[in-house]
Amino acid sequence: MTETSEKNIPRKAKGKRPQYFEDPAVDKLHLMLMAVMEELSVTKDRLDTIERLIEDKGLFKRNSIDNFKPTPEAEIQRTQQRLQYISRIMRSIILDQEESADSSKELEFSEVVKIVSK
Repeated sequence: MTETSEKNIPRKAKGKRPQYFEDPAVDKLHLMLMAVMEELSVTKDRLDTIERLIEDKGLFKRNSIDNFKPTPEAEIQRTQQRLQYISRIMRSIILDQEESADSSKELEFSEVVKIVSK
């Protein structure tokens, strides 16, 4: 996908978000849980593929994964990926805050992201 075509894709769905539970907070948690489940499922499939390829090719023992120490550059990349992941999981909360004029909530959320991403 080109940069130009990505800009044409709307960031928010039009219309009101459907509500499945009586409490809107439960709906938000439900959306977050579904996003986590999706992310984890894809990750588990990819990890299984990698481990099978490693084993089939005899590249290294599985305990090498446990003993791996990332470089500072890898740590930076992991932190960036973690922040993107948290944003995807907490998308419904982020959208609500963008719609809200209360900047104190945005500050609170950014603090939560900093704490969770450590």
